[in-house]
Amino acid sequence: MNIGLIGIVKDDLENDFFGTVVRLREIGYEGIEHGEGLLKKLDVDGSEFKGRMSEIGMSSIAYHTTKYSFQDGNEALLDEAESMGVERVCMAWGPAESSAEISEDAELYNKIGQACVDRGMMLTYHNHDHEFAHPSDCSMSYLDMLMSATNPELVHLHLDVAWCLFGGQDPVEYIKRYSRRISVLHMKDLKRLEEGCSEAKGDRESAQFTEVGEGIVPVDSILDAAKTCNASWLVVEQDRLGDLPAWESVSLSFENLKSKALEKQLTRSMV
Repeated sequence: MNIGLIGIVKDDLENDFFGTVVRLREIGYEGIEHGEGLLKKLDVDGSEFKGRMSEIGMSSIAYHTTKYSFQDGNEALLDEAESMGVERVCMAWGPAESSAEISEDAELYNKIGQACVDRGMMLTYHNHDHEFAHPSDCSMSYLDMLMSATNPELVHLHLDVAWCLFGGQDPVEYIKRYSRRISVLHMKDLKRLEEGCSEAKGDRESAQFTEVGEGIVPVDSILDAAKTCNASWLVVEQDRLGDLPAWESVSLSFENLKSKALEKQLTRSMV
């Protein structure tokens, strides 16, 4: 598996995107995830973006968007993602209140997933913690319902292990449950759990994050489970900084994750 990054040094990426990508590559990161609208911010076209990323030696792991951008049948974002050489289009937010809404989401994701396949990409769904709650009219969690209602060939999972734990679930169990559908593991760590997390109702804004391998998320067990799943990327993420500045944070998370992944024979040495 390769090690990538999303967020943490977002201010630097805003100010000097490609210069920051070079700096991340020097640390050892091999790919980044980003959101829609990046080409407009950078004032470049997809071909130029793809070429510059290739020169740096950095992959574009995922293009993040939401279901709301596609509810009117808009596929221009997929064309943009394809032009950038993106491997995945990732749906990063999708709260639903009922099984009917989940069915509507599943239909939409199957359609987008097919459009991604037609373009040589894949569609993934990235969870937060709310997907582990149960809609009022169903005994299954939102995420389990969504996975059950979507085509496994068209909709894959971009599993965030820390939000899984925060939502009251065991990330190792979810890796095993959806091993064939997991494409990316977001490696994130928490200092502690908040009250109510066992019911997937914790206060998301009070979640305290820390560098990967420094908190309570069972990184070693997750990497053991990752050996049996289809994930090709371990992506470092930290929603909010803790005690360390951003660049110290991305460096420590990388070194911790690289060391553990090498021990598990999950990635090659990047020294």
